Amino acid sequence: ASPQGYAVVADANGVSTLDDSYEHLAPTGRLIVFGFHSNLPMGNDMLHPLEWLRMVQKMTQLPKFNPMGLTTSNKSLMGFNLSFFVQEVEMLGILYDQISEWFDQGKLQCPRVVEMDMTEVAA
Repeated sequence: ASPQGYAVVADANGVSTLDDSYEHLAPTGRLIVFGFHSNLPMGNDMLHPLEWLRMVQKMTQLPKFNPMGLTTSNKSLMGFNLSFFVQEVEMLGILYDQISEWFDQGKLQCPRVVEMDMTEVAA
């Protein structure tokens, strides 16, 4: 945890984490929203009509960000949808090259990855 808050929080979860993500920002921090995973129906019943009603109910629980509050707290909120970047080959190539360079320089490190057989994964 950072006592002063974080400069950037990237949130792909949605309703389950957005409030906390925003609260953990430092002044001048940026909340970047790029998904709503916790809002989507999941599991064996994902096509059941009740799951879609639950999704609508979760949408009503999304936080409301007041423009005045953003201004007085010096925090920023932005969002994007990765699906819309599929045609942006040139732009993404530049970004991927930069990220690759940072890995080569040791500025970024990949977290430890554990491979497991599917029979070992909890249901």
